Amino acid sequence: MSNQTSPAKPSLDFGQILEALEHASAFDLYRLENIIRNELSSPARMMRVKRSLTIGQQLSYFDCTSNSVRPCEVLKLKQKKATIRDLSDGKTWNVDFCMLNLDGADSKIHHEVDRGLSRHTLSTGDVVGFRDKRGIEHHGKVVRLNDKTVTLQCRHPRDEQWRVAYSMLYRVLEGEAGSDAGDLMLSGDASPSATNASMKTIEGTVVE
Repeated sequence: MSNQTSPAKPSLDFGQILEALEHASAFDLYRLENIIRNELSSPARMMRVKRSLTIGQQLSYFDCTSNSVRPCEVLKLKQKKATIRDLSDGKTWNVDFCMLNLDGADSKIHHEVDRGLSRHTLSTGDVVGFRDKRGIEHHGKVVRLNDKTVTLQCRHPRDEQWRVAYSMLYRVLEGEAGSDAGDLMLSGDASPSATNASMKTIEGTVVE
């Protein structure tokens, strides 16, 4: 069995790419989408990936839902997909070859925004925080990445769930977190959801 033990290899600078895309028109993005789609459907490119894979190989794959790479083991190789077992939860998936991080590339994205955190830099499980309109600091783990907001499961100052705009968030450094993920500071307004007393909303976002 082959295990991925080598250090992460450098990847594309996605931060620079995102900065360039901020100035792109909708037409530019559409053309780029078609170029990428054509490259991903290239039989020669995908065949090179398939030939580099072996049954029992352990590597990682990119999970779009959590916006993170997860460890996996290759169980079966099909014509256009690989059957893998997620080593974090034991679930089995059929994934496209392009989702496999064959080179162990660093998937972290460094993207600065004027206020708050960029959605592209967050993953489920990350610990972040914000300050509500009463000045109370809240921090919690990311449980879901939405289009305009992030869903947080907060433990401090009390156990509750919030949906918070990305512009309101502040990242917690592990050294500052302490035993309960640490306190955070970020100014912003918060208002309770009328439909669910245990859920809150920030900047008028709708809580499901």
